[in-house]
Amino acid sequence: MIRLVGSIVIASGIGLVPNGSAAWLPFGNEVTVYMLSCDGKSVSGVCHGNEKTDTPMVYKVLVDQHSVSYWRADDPDEPQRFPFCTVSDTKSWWCQWEEDEVPKSRFGMVAGKYVEIATCMSVTTTQLYYQVPMWRWWLVWLHERFA
Repeated sequence: MIRLVGSIVIASGIGLVPNGSAAWLPFGNEVTVYMLSCDGKSVSGVCHGNEKTDTPMVYKVLVDQHSVSYWRADDPDEPQRFPFCTVSDTKSWWCQWEEDEVPKSRFGMVAGKYVEIATCMSVTTTQLYYQVPMWRWWLVWLHERFA
């Protein structure tokens, strides 16, 4: 029980750091995206089933180089770089896998929200992921561990 309370306090403290403070932090050019999935039906943004955490993805954005690198939060030693990107700032950028003018898909951040745009869908997924705030991801993570 003490571990649970300690975890909640730490998660709350991390969640209270304002977004504006990113500019003066050493990792201010990094954005972490927290995703959940729903194993039931999702109606109007509400999961009618169990939510599950996905490993957070970290994106390091270098505005002056129009470069975006990424890695899974559980494996920071394996960063990779997206090949073709257009970068406005840390929270607004687009990347694609091909150099084509009309790519099959684009992905990136728009005002701090991760988005993907597919112009050609050939694969359908049964498990949809959706972005949530860090504090919500931590609550689901704690529920997975202690419930």
